Amino acid sequence: MVYAIILAGGIGVRVGADKPKQFIEIKGKPILVHTLEKFENHPLIERMIVVCVEGWEQAVYGYKQKYGLTKLYSVVTGGKNALESIYRGVVNAEAQSNDILVIHDGVRPLVDAKSITEVINDCHLYGGAISAVPLAEHILLAGSERSDLKYLPRENAFRAITPQAYTLTKILTAYQKSRETGKGINSAFIGTLMLDVGEKVCLSKGSEQNIKITDPKDLSFFKSIIYDDLD
Repeated sequence: MVYAIILAGGIGVRVGADKPKQFIEIKGKPILVHTLEKFENHPLIERMIVVCVEGWEQAVYGYKQKYGLTKLYSVVTGGKNALESIYRGVVNAEAQSNDILVIHDGVRPLVDAKSITEVINDCHLYGGAISAVPLAEHILLAGSERSDLKYLPRENAFRAITPQAYTLTKILTAYQKSRETGKGINSAFIGTLMLDVGEKVCLSKGSEQNIKITDPKDLSFFKSIIYDDLD
């Protein structure tokens, strides 16, 4: 079985709205719903679990009927950080050991079907896959002085995004290793947790257009795309 765990736990202060950014309505639908519809309409996704900012759970449940989200299985309150929120979603999914869990940001509504398919197929092969896009520039690594610089060749550098996909066994193993060793406890996301604890995952081809809406510029870009597509 393939599950989608959609993270909608942020408050998005940089966007400057009067509500969490995932609930801002664009073209008559919250951004979160635009995201959920991509997974609702994907043939490989069987269930969706939304990990939600506290206080908005009932609103998300209401989207199931309002927008025809038949695959929406449950809504769970998010934790204090991304790793805790992901774990809550994983537990709530009630998955089996070889089931695949696709983890995605609720504020990445421009994810395409191909990226979802790619990450699921790569997970079947490797047990875990991270969507990533190549960088067009070199990455500079700064030392203690401004003139103390090193760089990563851009041909070896990628930017990790979502969706990411892992088997339930790999996820539980990574969290267990982290608890036992202390490694990865400060990881920003499950992909970096996997690498911190030594779990092997593969790069999956992502899309440059699959932006995360974090500020007004991103919001404007999404509006320009969605209105252009639907008009």
